Amino acid sequence: MAKTSKTPEKKSEADTEPKSDDGEQKTDRPAKASASKGASFDGARIKKEREKKGLSHEEISARTKISRKILRALEDERYEDMPNARVYVRGFVRCVARELGLDEDEVSTSYVPRWEAWIAARAEP
Repeated sequence: MAKTSKTPEKKSEADTEPKSDDGEQKTDRPAKASASKGASFDGARIKKEREKKGLSHEEISARTKISRKILRALEDERYEDMPNARVYVRGFVRCVARELGLDEDEVSTSYVPRWEAWIAARAEP
């Protein structure tokens, strides 16, 4: 006699989210905004998006646990006041983008190279 497993199948997040009457997935997450083709996300653009949503540094800090000092440095592109590790900068940018309802990949692939260029220029003799 063959054994059968009695462990329940795991459901993906898509399977557990409620569906609307037309069968589309419902979610509490805001729709992600996308930049226009060729647009880039620099600190000023991130600040503009935050202000457009009416959020303060304090609110973003409370939600993301990123210090206000880092949030201000990110928006002002004061890279010297940010960690010198790409993983942190990328994580901060993605976290802020997520909180603002922006596409995390688009924002980080636009912002992080600016920080990397600053690091590279600083390392040159």
